[in-house]
Amino acid sequence: MKKQIALVLTLAAFLISACDDENSVSPAPPYPPKPEPVVSSIHPNAGASGSTMVIFGENFGAALSDNYVTFGSSYAEVTYVSHGVLTVRVPNLEDGDYEITVNADGQQRRAPQMFTIINSKN
Repeated sequence: MKKQIALVLTLAAFLISACDDENSVSPAPPYPPKPEPVVSSIHPNAGASGSTMVIFGENFGAALSDNYVTFGSSYAEVTYVSHGVLTVRVPNLEDGDYEITVNADGQQRRAPQMFTIINSKN
C-alpha cells in the first residue's frame, strides 16, 4: 500500500512539473488592426432625399453590414459595397449641407466634401 501511495505521489509530481510555464503554449498574437477607411470623394455632391450617391475610397468593410454612413447625425442605407465603392440612399432630410461620415469595420472617416440636399419644391 505504501508503494502504491509513493507511486501515485511520484506520478502526480511528474505531471505537475510537466505543466510548468516554460513549456506551455503561448496564446496566438492578436489580429493586426484593420486599416482605416479612406474616403477620397463622393458623387454627386448634391441631390434629393431618397436619391442614390456613391462614396469612393479604400478599406471599406466587405459586407453591407460592416459599413455605416451618416449624413450629419442621420443614417443612410448602404445599398452596395465593392472594393473602393459604397452606394448609399440619401436619408430623408431637409435642404442643406451635410457632413458625410463613413464607419467601416468600427473605424470612422469623414468625406472631404459636404453633400447638399436639394428637395424639389412643388
